[in-house]
Amino acid sequence: MVSKDPHSGGAVSVANLCKTFGTSVEALRAINLNIEEGEFVAFIGPSGCGKTTLLRILAGLERASSGSAKILADWPEEACRKAQIGVAFQRPALVESRTARDNVDLTLEITRATPNQSVKELLEKFGLGEFMDHYPHELSGGMQQRVNIACALVHDPKVLLLDEPFGALDELTREKLGEWLSRLLKEEKRTGILITHSVDEAVHLSDRVVVLSAGPGRVHRVIDIPIPQPRSRSLRGDESFLKLVAEVRRELYAATEKGGAAS
Repeated sequence: MVSKDPHSGGAVSVANLCKTFGTSVEALRAINLNIEEGEFVAFIGPSGCGKTTLLRILAGLERASSGSAKILADWPEEACRKAQIGVAFQRPALVESRTARDNVDLTLEITRATPNQSVKELLEKFGLGEFMDHYPHELSGGMQQRVNIACALVHDPKVLLLDEPFGALDELTREKLGEWLSRLLKEEKRTGILITHSVDEAVHLSDRVVVLSAGPGRVHRVIDIPIPQPRSRSLRGDESFLKLVAEVRRELYAATEKGGAAS
């Protein structure tokens, strides 16, 4: 679960985390949260609320100005060195001169990890068995993003961080990949954090949605999504789904228009 007690353990714990760039640009203020192992949590908020900055801190790519962030009780940099974190950004970070298979192999070269399944098996599981020897320019945007997520998972990390992974795709492809990711997360049982601007996507994929207020980002509201996983695209027309989407959207409007309230 996502807890307001940042000291209660879990896979990801953040306590009084603040981030300021330079001397005056405050990106995050007093973020407190706890995410249990196996949970998938979506963060949503207005542009500039610090969502990506928070993810970069958890990935060990930025340092907090004050407070703390822990991944499996380690500092993010240490968790990264232990290959416990997988990260996928909006734009697939694929090497154009490498095939899909070789791009995934590159993660293993960097992390020096021993996977629990072969790259071939992973790409087949991702529906890319016939395309593993194709180069990025020979793949559709959706296929490229599947390869990108395979790169983030091949070293068997405990925590998966996703920053707008489907943001550059058309709506139908985005929904299809969301359904695929929902099944994948159920099978893999990994802890996951998703940064997204899409309310529908946040509700469709996550166990809970964290709404951040307008910058500096603060936790405005945490909303449970009590719908069994995995979730299909057809769920988007159900009344229970639509009510949750409406609730998250109301809180997002409140966080945007009023600046939110720290919690």
